[in-house]
Amino acid sequence: MGKKTAELDTPFRKGEKVVATRSLLEIPSGAPGKIQMRSGLGTWNRYWVNFDSYGAVGSIDHNDLVRPHQLDEWIERKEALENSALQAESAQADEAAAAGGDAGGTGPASLVPAHLLERSRAAKARLLGS
Repeated sequence: MGKKTAELDTPFRKGEKVVATRSLLEIPSGAPGKIQMRSGLGTWNRYWVNFDSYGAVGSIDHNDLVRPHQLDEWIERKEALENSALQAESAQADEAAAAGGDAGGTGPASLVPAHLLERSRAAKARLLGS
């Protein structure tokens, strides 16, 4: 009989060993722990975890924990998501540069459509009498 394998998104069970995927308060990334209790609603899973050297900590999100044998898979998934986000951002910048004008940009202003920015500039000029 084969051993069942859990996916990264599979909820943890009480007593299961986990590793922190990021720093949580005084607990460093990579700290080993053991699930004490699971809570949350639907797909929003939260856990109380007893970390070996740091004691019990509550209300930790599922995405902040991983099974020790799945750490490499979790790192690969994270890198793939970051790469796809960078590629999408680069594609948007290329499209904005091809469109010309001040439709492109970086930072929060780039999230606002150019016509709304222009409308705001015109209203500010009217109000300030410039």
